[in-house]
Amino acid sequence: MIWTMILGLFAFAIIAVLSWYAFRLLKQVKHQQQELAKAKMERVTRLKESLEIIAKAMQQKECNHSEGVIRLTMLLMPFGKNLQPYPAMSELYNIVRDMPTHDARKTLEKKERRRLDLERESAEAKFEQDIVEELHQLLDDIKKLGDV
Repeated sequence: MIWTMILGLFAFAIIAVLSWYAFRLLKQVKHQQQELAKAKMERVTRLKESLEIIAKAMQQKECNHSEGVIRLTMLLMPFGKNLQPYPAMSELYNIVRDMPTHDARKTLEKKERRRLDLERESAEAKFEQDIVEELHQLLDDIKKLGDV
């Protein structure tokens, strides 16, 4: 009889310790989930701010449209979006996306560089007006972007 009581108390103690441990783990998981949600929200905010900065810089001609569409494309990807809703920007991106940049551009011959510059600049000029109009729509759409 006494052994039954001792075993019962021992079992109760084990259950109490395991319950306390499970409670701590649940609190830890909840805290981690909150931190993850906060980090995701901060990332979405940073991405939206970057999209807005680049779009406004393109509007104010502080960023050329070729560079802008490349940057916008990369920033839209985490949202599962692309430039398809903006035909002029999408077309310009398709023209410039494979053009060499940075070190790869430096290795090109001067004649080839000039040819690519002319191609890029004429595409920018061709789509200039349409891109300016599409940027207004993009800025409105940025506000509606959801989670990453």
